[in-house]
Amino acid sequence: MDSVMERMSLARSASARTASSSSASLSTPVASPRPAVIGHRGAPVGAPENTLASFGRAVRDGADALECDVHLSADGHLVVMHDSSIDRTASPHGPLCGGDIADLTRAQLDTVELGGGERIPSLDDFLDACGGGAGRPVGAVVEVKAPAAARATALALRERFGAQPMPLPDGTPPAVIISFHPEALRTVRETAPEIPIGLLAAGVDDEVMQVLAELRAERVSVWIQTLEDGDADRAWAASGASLHVWTVNTPEHLDAALAAGVASITTDDPGWVVRERDGRAQPVG
Repeated sequence: MDSVMERMSLARSASARTASSSSASLSTPVASPRPAVIGHRGAPVGAPENTLASFGRAVRDGADALECDVHLSADGHLVVMHDSSIDRTASPHGPLCGGDIADLTRAQLDTVELGGGERIPSLDDFLDACGGGAGRPVGAVVEVKAPAAARATALALRERFGAQPMPLPDGTPPAVIISFHPEALRTVRETAPEIPIGLLAAGVDDEVMQVLAELRAERVSVWIQTLEDGDADRAWAASGASLHVWTVNTPEHLDAALAAGVASITTDDPGWVVRERDGRAQPVG
């Protein structure tokens, strides 16, 4: 999430939003006094994004869950990287520093050097980090960047967690799949209905509410810059979905997220958000 093109698309969508006139069919959602903190591609303030170093840093900094992005390689492997190409994040001094992931094999991608000597993880590597390999078990939030990767991602999570996933110690599911693409989420729902799904959107307008209802989505993630009063109520009315925000990196955006009572906050600096969240929750006196 949060590429330049995605931000432009979200900004255009936000400018065209209209307030929903749908009436709530479910009870009003309860605001979360202690939202979960999700490391956006790990903790890229301290380590290269979407790398094992970044995921480990986020866990050490107290993140409750880790977010990653997945694509399919040319030979069908699930690859953890935000962009559809390696151009931006690959070291220019490595043996391979350009090309689309969909055109490269896993063996070729294994030769790519990222910052700090890191390599491109697989989805299994990411899930290992979430499962305790980075220090303690945390939730996995997997963003499907291309609809073609949706089925493989759902099957990989089912293989890892089973058709009846055991919740984490805090009661949350071990893995969630999110996407900007309703068709990708539809594929996940059909392939592995036990996996919670979340739609990424500029805000919760009538069109988004319709998609949430159709997919029976458990959550919706809204860009913090387009968050509006009433988004939580509209999401809940549509499908009982919880409201989440990304990417929160400033005090002003953190204030807005906490005031909205969101269920989770995705950030590039999970250590800072954890400290702020927990510090504000302490009683005064």
